Amino acid sequence: MVLTSSSPAALRFFASIKDGRGLKPSARDAGIDKEVGYRWLREKYLQSRRSGISASETITELGFTTSRLMGWEAEVERPQERNHLRVDADQEVVFWAAIDRGQRMQTAAIAAGVARSTAYRWTEKRFAELRRSGMTMRRCTVVLQLTGSRVAALERRRLASVRKAAAAATAAQKEAVATSSRYADRVLLAVATEGQKLFRSRRAQYWQLMRDGLSNADACRLLGMHPHNGTSLRKAAKFQIPSLFPKPEPSGRYLDARERLQIADLLRLKRSLRKIAVELGRHPSTISRELKRHRQASGDYLPATAHHDARQQRARPKTRKLVANSALRILVQRKLNRFWSPDEISGWLRKGYPDDLSMRICPETIYRALLLRDGKGLHKRFALKLRTGRRIRKTRWQRRLGRGSRIINMTMIDQRPAEVENREQVGHWEGDLIVGLGSVSAMMTLRERKTQYGIIVNLPKDHTAASVNAAAIAVFRTLPPHLKRSLTWDQGVEMSWHEKLTQASGVPVYFAERSSPWQRGANENFNGLARQYFPKGTDLAVHSAHHVAKVTRELNERPRKTLSYDTPAARLRAERDAPFGAMN
Repeated sequence: MVLTSSSPAALRFFASIKDGRGLKPSARDAGIDKEVGYRWLREKYLQSRRSGISASETITELGFTTSRLMGWEAEVERPQERNHLRVDADQEVVFWAAIDRGQRMQTAAIAAGVARSTAYRWTEKRFAELRRSGMTMRRCTVVLQLTGSRVAALERRRLASVRKAAAAATAAQKEAVATSSRYADRVLLAVATEGQKLFRSRRAQYWQLMRDGLSNADACRLLGMHPHNGTSLRKAAKFQIPSLFPKPEPSGRYLDARERLQIADLLRLKRSLRKIAVELGRHPSTISRELKRHRQASGDYLPATAHHDARQQRARPKTRKLVANSALRILVQRKLNRFWSPDEISGWLRKGYPDDLSMRICPETIYRALLLRDGKGLHKRFALKLRTGRRIRKTRWQRRLGRGSRIINMTMIDQRPAEVENREQVGHWEGDLIVGLGSVSAMMTLRERKTQYGIIVNLPKDHTAASVNAAAIAVFRTLPPHLKRSLTWDQGVEMSWHEKLTQASGVPVYFAERSSPWQRGANENFNGLARQYFPKGTDLAVHSAHHVAKVTRELNERPRKTLSYDTPAARLRAERDAPFGAMN
């Protein structure tokens, strides 16, 4: 099947060329071979040049130039190829000369030695050209030596041809719009070049070596890379080892890369903003804002650039208020020098400048500027003016993976099943360590959320990831499947082997947010109970396994108010002996 220059693929191809893309990427996006694209461009060029448009204007209209233009230009003046059924060009010249002398079509045909059908075809073609140039039907009657009825018939045929071409163009436009979704998918799934494949393969191998514990230098040496290339990869990942788990689906609130590709494609097809919004299932104002934010100065909309810019802007980095407003900063510093608290400063500014919003500041903003390491706007010496006299404050609201974190591929607590929260299902545990004198010895504590049953395992020699992992696996092996559904831990480095733990025991591990002990309240409470027997600042290695087991038994046989004064041991026995189906 031969694709014509009026097909949907051709519409997309010419629109892409007009936008300044090269021939190869335009042909690839349109799903055609580059030689088909050259053929279409040649047809458009010759058609434009033969209609009287100059070469420079034609090139501007197409938005494309090529070394083949010289060959195409040579074809402009060359007579169009005639097949064996067509007459010589000289006979057509004789025919029109007779018409110009005032002879009728039949007489001119005899003079040129051609059939009446040939003369009629020539007349119909000339009539269409004169009408396109703006000549009236009455004038055509005089110029072409035709009767009024013959001119009316030619006009009907011309209009029918125009309507047919318009209908074909409209159908092609609709089909192109209808396939915009498939076009976006094709662009997203474009076949990578060999260089891109090699880069992606090496990047994946590099991160796997980093997960295995190798340094940047060792990983690069094994892969034959310069260490600077490895550093570049780490910088791009913000010095965090990427997770092996798939990224979560993007929120439907924001436009994704696929939708931006569709917007660019539909804009090339001259669709209005409202029609684009209908095709994407978005509000027209969403499309309007997208174009206002991300259109280039030239008016072009580049989807890849727009998607990159949108992701960068989504964080909305703002200049700190105390940095941007020097008058506010000076005033705050003066009040701090007088030992005013941030709350007093904030309230005084609100009363003193009721109509000036630029002189408003939240107390927390002042605290953060003074007490956080990355706080800006106030010199840290003013922290000594606060009642606490502290210089640095640790914030709870920091990133899940801080700089230098050695735990990778963490599954956070917000991804934990909902049934864990209401404590209606047994088998969900919380764990932690209590550390002894000098942080040498330790004990691993586990507590089941529903029954409040606790387990203590002594770690007299160390509390490395290997030791904690082995102890946890040994505990879970003694439990039936319905009593080991999940484990929640803090972000201590002792749980860095959590993937091996899950693989060996089948228990998924979830991590609480940093500095958020309330997210593991059951375990924190159990740690407090255990500390009655194993106080802080003592050597935990002196306790025998028998003594630790005795303490664990005593704790689990104490009645609990939250269990209606049942004991955790009794509750766990009931859950252990219950049919498995009843526990789901």
